[in-house]
Amino acid sequence: MFKPMKHIKAFHPKQICRTLSTFGAELHHDQRGSISVATVFAFLFLTMLMGLVINTGLHVDRKVKIQNAADSATYSGGTIVARSMNTLTFTNYLLCDVFALTAFLREARDRNAETLCYPILDQWDQTAADFKNAPLPKFSQLTEGIPLKTELERQLLRAIGDYQSAVAEKLLPVCEEILATEMIPEFQRALSASTPQLANLAANEIANRHGPTGTGVGADRPMNALMWRTDAMAFGTQNFDGLYQIPVVDPVNDWSERQSRYLDESKDGRWLFSFRFLSAANREMLLNLDANLRAARNDKFVPPEKYFQGRGYHNGVAKLSQFATMWRGFTEANLRKLFCDEYPASNMPFVIRRSSLPRNQAIEEDFMFVGVAYWAPLTENMPGLFGGSRSTDQIGFAQTQLFTPRNRQVQRLQHINIDSARSTPATGTYYFQEFMPRHPEFIFTSYPPSRSRGIPSVFRFGLWNQNWNVQLVPATAAALPTILQTAPPELDYEVPSLGGLSVDEFRHLNTH
Repeated sequence: MFKPMKHIKAFHPKQICRTLSTFGAELHHDQRGSISVATVFAFLFLTMLMGLVINTGLHVDRKVKIQNAADSATYSGGTIVARSMNTLTFTNYLLCDVFALTAFLREARDRNAETLCYPILDQWDQTAADFKNAPLPKFSQLTEGIPLKTELERQLLRAIGDYQSAVAEKLLPVCEEILATEMIPEFQRALSASTPQLANLAANEIANRHGPTGTGVGADRPMNALMWRTDAMAFGTQNFDGLYQIPVVDPVNDWSERQSRYLDESKDGRWLFSFRFLSAANREMLLNLDANLRAARNDKFVPPEKYFQGRGYHNGVAKLSQFATMWRGFTEANLRKLFCDEYPASNMPFVIRRSSLPRNQAIEEDFMFVGVAYWAPLTENMPGLFGGSRSTDQIGFAQTQLFTPRNRQVQRLQHINIDSARSTPATGTYYFQEFMPRHPEFIFTSYPPSRSRGIPSVFRFGLWNQNWNVQLVPATAAALPTILQTAPPELDYEVPSLGGLSVDEFRHLNTH
């Protein structure tokens, strides 16, 4: 039979109620442990606040980094384009220099001027006998003086001819080969076609160096960048109507409606600068010859500017044979033969692409470029609590402009005798450095700009100016919304959708 245990006391229901009411009253007034409960909630709130602050800081830091990367990448890509433009300018000058040198060396090889000078000197020898019975001693002395002078000129012509012929034997085949195979235009075509890829490589490399190269804060892959034209055509892509993506034109292979104008402009520039180079080569050769003979005879020094008067200014030494005048005539004839007979429509310098659009639109279309930096989405801290606001990759953009600054002007000083240079005042005329005449006996010093001389304005803004440069400008291109919504070719990025945002609406949101 079950018996209850003796140590268990039985409680009356009233006693139980009294005990519970007493415990409730004591619990209401007891504050022990309340700080622990508040601390738990405070730590939770502070943890959430710290995550919010860290995420905000990461977003701000990421925005600054991607914008800095876009600025740097765009400027670097534009710099590549500017360097290509300067390289094309240099090769234009090089092509004209090769034409001038070829004309010069052909005369050195053929020796036409020298051949025609000998009959002239023979005629002078025959004329010398006519002065034998002259009434004045000054003229009768010419009977013996003229043969001595003609013999010296014959020796001079033979020495010049042998020297120039030896030079032509080595250099002329090289120049002929350069022109025959169109080495310089082919290089220009290759450079113009590859410049967009080079610009993309430079921009992408700069973007890579701004973003992480592996797993780390913010992303698990590097940042990338791409250059765009302002008509929403990505650099390096085909389908640009057969034209180059930089603002240059090959006048030989261009098939646009302006092809004839491009060809005429190229011919004008080729003739102008080739003739200048040829004139400079002729002047240097004959002026140096004059200086050597004057020094040998201990004649009084004649400043070089005295020789820049008329077409016969080189006949100071070999004036009986008229060698300098005929040399210049044959070299210019060789140059005309090269242009008119051998290469009338080939070996043409590149020119700037012209546009029928208004000036500002034409500059934006051909001389402005947009660079866009792409980066993977940010990995949020506490992703369960703070979700990312973007489902697409992040982008930053910038715009650059290709331009030619105003040419720096310098002062061409008059000839200065080195012995008295310290006491000679520096006076002269201002010239654009890019186009001023050059001579080794002139001293050039930089001065503030004065006025323009020399070259027509059409050549100053073109591929005859080797001062192309770039600068960042406000990103206001009309095609910006289209560019930002277009997926970059060959790059795995998801671009945002602007929901049909118009250009004017985008400009209100644009911070550039």
